[in-house]
Amino acid sequence: MKLRSGFLIVSRANIQLTSLPTAAVGMTLAANSGRDLVRLPALLYVILFFTLLTYACNLNCLNDLGVDEKYKKHMSDAVRSVGIPRLKSIMGLELAVAAAIIIWLAVLKHNPVFLLAALGIFAAYAYSAPPLRIKKRGIVSFLPVMLGLYFLPIVGGWFLMTERLSLFILAFAFGYASVMQGITFINTCEDYREDEASQIKTLAHVIGVRRTLSLGAAMVLAGGALDFFLILGWSADLKNIGAAAAILFWSFSLVYIAAIVSIFRRLYRVGRSADCLDLSKKYAAKMPVWFFLTRYSLLAISLIIQAVK
Repeated sequence: MKLRSGFLIVSRANIQLTSLPTAAVGMTLAANSGRDLVRLPALLYVILFFTLLTYACNLNCLNDLGVDEKYKKHMSDAVRSVGIPRLKSIMGLELAVAAAIIIWLAVLKHNPVFLLAALGIFAAYAYSAPPLRIKKRGIVSFLPVMLGLYFLPIVGGWFLMTERLSLFILAFAFGYASVMQGITFINTCEDYREDEASQIKTLAHVIGVRRTLSLGAAMVLAGGALDFFLILGWSADLKNIGAAAAILFWSFSLVYIAAIVSIFRRLYRVGRSADCLDLSKKYAAKMPVWFFLTRYSLLAISLIIQAVK
């Protein structure tokens, strides 16, 4: 395996391709105009998000090397192809870039609150690395991912544009994080046997695979409905937009609704199945598609609202 392909694997490139909306939706909803989305602070924020996401993926692969050598050989082979010393050096560079951007944003915005973006580094480290390694802490194992990867980037993007928070964005970010974590639970269940053998205790080991999948289905449906109705309330002037914008808005809305309902049904049915573990492995492969459909349709809706403000 070549260095470049190995690094793409340990950086979860297939998931990263679906992740731009997580960085952009909060900014899009808050921006006064489309120009705000291509100015330096917004571009820095997107770079920071992907730098921290790459660091989190690399760190997780490095700390899961022993587990992956037994159960996910392609992941451990990818780490070996990059080389552990080289991967650690790359991660050090990622941290340096992230720290520089965080300081730059604080200076650009004249607001030290932006230094709190360093919480993203802490969340990534606490999730994967000892001594905390929260990913094996049972009932709380999913919280660093749900909060650090799905909730905080939405809130942070909004704050970047407005330098204040609102109940709307906190509720919207919670809905978004609920959908994404609900989808992610199928990956948790996919790894149930491997994690158990490696003494990694996830939520699925605490409440069971079926309940975890049922919880995931409920989170997808409830979070998806919450965000869609929040969007409708936020865009109260939709009646005044042109026909083309209205067609696009409702077209992407239908894509979003259809994706939410389809994912809910799939998670619920897998959770009710007698062979839920094997089916979890089968449908975990659909995670990138599910992420793409829900995230990019929501980003498209947000961009349309921004365009007609």
